[in-house]
Amino acid sequence: MVKENKVSLWLGNYENAEDFKKYIKVSYDKDGNYIPSNFQKSYAIKKYDLDAIESDWISNRYSDVESLLAGFSGDYEIIPQFQKMLKHKNIQNYNSIVLLYNFEYTGIDYVDGKLEYIGCADVTL
Repeated sequence: MVKENKVSLWLGNYENAEDFKKYIKVSYDKDGNYIPSNFQKSYAIKKYDLDAIESDWISNRYSDVESLLAGFSGDYEIIPQFQKMLKHKNIQNYNSIVLLYNFEYTGIDYVDGKLEYIGCADVTL
């Protein structure tokens, strides 16, 4: 749900950037009606600010959260919080990142085989 000063994180593993971008891409029909992304459909996300999403597919594998999330908005605030959430996970398994800012995901812990919800952190931007 839309909530200021929150950021929700999903991490995944995609073979290439094209497949990842296709999964998270929103589109519009010929009449200009919004068509949600497959990502939104999978996680039952009805609404979020389209200007408040950051995502990336990386070809390198990182073994630490700092390297994985460096450069994203509020990274100095969110990295320590997500480090705690990811301390028992193998970061090298992830190469795809989705961050929804001003959004607190409260839905199901759905894992679609490619993208996994990690958690929500506090952030002030």
